[in-house]
Amino acid sequence: MQSERPVPQLSPREHQLLKLAAEGLTDLAIAARLGISEATVGTYWGRVRIKFGPFSRTELVAMMMRAEQEAAVSELRKQNAHLISEIKALGTPADTISYRALLECAPDAMILISETGMIEFANKAAYDMFAFERDELHGLNHNDIIPERYRGMHAEFSNGYFAYPDRRPMGEHFDTPAMRKDGSEFLIRASLAVIESPAGMHAICVIREV
Repeated sequence: MQSERPVPQLSPREHQLLKLAAEGLTDLAIAARLGISEATVGTYWGRVRIKFGPFSRTELVAMMMRAEQEAAVSELRKQNAHLISEIKALGTPADTISYRALLECAPDAMILISETGMIEFANKAAYDMFAFERDELHGLNHNDIIPERYRGMHAEFSNGYFAYPDRRPMGEHFDTPAMRKDGSEFLIRASLAVIESPAGMHAICVIREV
């Protein structure tokens, strides 16, 4: 499991500075965008370094982005754990109305995957994210929504995850490549958890687009 790093408390202007730097803007361009002097931009960099440490621009931007990614996945992980708790309380198979209704009402994209890798259920948010028509995801292999060049590695990870769920009680993924129905690629953050039910072992994946 990835260690969580708290995001330093940045002012709105400091956060803007790092966001614009992440877009590749120079200090001069950042100054023009924010309507301040280049010297003031330098002052903000100094404040950011006090909070993060004496790192280069590139390192500061990378640290901020990583911290935000960890915070986002941490939120997904908590949501997934809460969902698992509610599902266990139902004590019902994956194909019951209550089980499906619980997944359907989740605000994030939710996919239920069988031990064989088949997608057994996806909520509306998942269909919207992957640009499939209703019920088109059902029955597909989870590798079908992963770019082909990553499918071998993804299948190995999936098999290992189901083989040792006790050793990997929760998985999380930063900026993982995914693929829409039309073949276009995008990045996702996801939290993965395994749950056993009378219908067998399943993985519940909570997904957000980066």
